[in-house]
Amino acid sequence: MKKLYVAFAAFLITAMAFSQGVTTSAISGKVVDDAGEPLGGASVVAVHLPTGSTYGAATDFDGFYRISNMRSGGPYKITFSYIGFTDDVKDGITLTLGRTSTFNVSLSESATALEEVVLSATATGVFGANKTGTETTITQREVQTIPAASRSIADFVRLTPQAQVTEGNDGFTISLAGQNNRYNAIYIDGAVNNDVFGLAGSGTNGGQTGVNPLSVDAIETFQINIAPFDVRQSGFSGGSINAISRSGSNNWEG
Repeated sequence: MKKLYVAFAAFLITAMAFSQGVTTSAISGKVVDDAGEPLGGASVVAVHLPTGSTYGAATDFDGFYRISNMRSGGPYKITFSYIGFTDDVKDGITLTLGRTSTFNVSLSESATALEEVVLSATATGVFGANKTGTETTITQREVQTIPAASRSIADFVRLTPQAQVTEGNDGFTISLAGQNNRYNAIYIDGAVNNDVFGLAGSGTNGGQTGVNPLSVDAIETFQINIAPFDVRQSGFSGGSINAISRSGSNNWEG
């Protein structure tokens, strides 16, 4: 019997070790010329302006490209270039956490007069990059503008239709998709931040003392996922709250 308990405990520890949260974004699309022919080998460079982080890729033979593991948020400056063609630049791009944004670009030959460059970002078919399951994304703008009386993530989880938030003696209890709060998963920068011992009604670390696990001022963006299609999100049967903390920039302020 003792061996059975040990094996069960080892299984739980392994499951917790492999569970994770999504902390990045991605972009993809296709680069073609004015005639609609794909441009293989075209350069795609994305620069995160606040930090100067640079991401790049080249299109394949059919003109398709994809850049993964990008910092969420923005703004980004994305440059599409190809020898003999005029560069196309997209400014002020903001990437959504855990989602792939699509940018299909048409480049014009530099030797001819430039006309309107058409950009499209519509998904084709039944499946698309923006269809990632049942989720609610809270952007940095919403974090800064939505009133947060309790200064906790519960104030923003209320925006999810599948969430039920009730107040108790030890903070807020968050029920997602009708499940007990202990079946939720809370990630902060990809690390599990659940109340492991189950002492808090809120299901978060420090909840039994009424302390929030982190300040909302430190949050860049976060998602409430109920049924995500992304296989990287696991370890819950109610829902997951995936928060990303804010990062600094290269600007000196004081």
